[in-house]
Amino acid sequence: MTNSPPPSATGKPRPTLPQQPGRARWDGLASPVGMAFDGDGTLYIANWSGGTIERFTADGERSTFADGLGGPSGLAVADDGTVYAASYSGNVVWRFSEDGEPTVFVDGLGTPAGLSFNSAGELLIANRATDEILAADADGKTRVVAHGLQTPVGAVELDNGDLMISNINGGVSLVSGGPEAVTVNNELASPGPGIAPAGGDAVYVVDYGGTTVDLIEPDGSRTTIADGFANPTSITVAPDGRLAVADWGTDSLYFIESVH
Repeated sequence: MTNSPPPSATGKPRPTLPQQPGRARWDGLASPVGMAFDGDGTLYIANWSGGTIERFTADGERSTFADGLGGPSGLAVADDGTVYAASYSGNVVWRFSEDGEPTVFVDGLGTPAGLSFNSAGELLIANRATDEILAADADGKTRVVAHGLQTPVGAVELDNGDLMISNINGGVSLVSGGPEAVTVNNELASPGPGIAPAGGDAVYVVDYGGTTVDLIEPDGSRTTIADGFANPTSITVAPDGRLAVADWGTDSLYFIESVH
């Protein structure tokens, strides 16, 4: 593990590493898991134990977008602003109307966790129970794009089309040239659903079983960019380039600086 910032191609000053969480931007969440920004800078957060999806505008105004949900876990927002969320307990992925009404988009899943979109516009679903990553098309039809995992909870597509995957029981995996996954880093205590693109071929990963946010390269190289969280569960890139980190242990959301 290294504790110095990776080189910057832009020359932008990098924060001293590892960063500290600092003061929470928002608190009073309820076991936050998945989250994502829409094109207007509004942040949506899935509250797993609260059964809600909370919405925070760029001005900081909070409202409940959807409630009465069963175990909302992963969350993603499409380019057109449509919100999708996985139900860990209901084994489905919902698609929401503009006023927060859910309909089942994909069913028959196995404790789905993290969601994200690939460059083809397919929804990537971390299907924990089958140790697979599924890709769902616009009609909700799925195909397997990664297998041989260890309880996957999050996946993102890299710039080159490969996938990087966080496994809550088995490190960080790379899928390249075919669906078979290869573990590239197993130094984290328990990688959480939070995995986000860092540009190029790297990803940011939260260590839910630890206290850190880490930068992981495809060769497995690890840089700890932040430390001092309780149980970080999710991470996403904000419109201004900062990283939003949700912490299960404090039921709060923090912002840290990106480094890649």
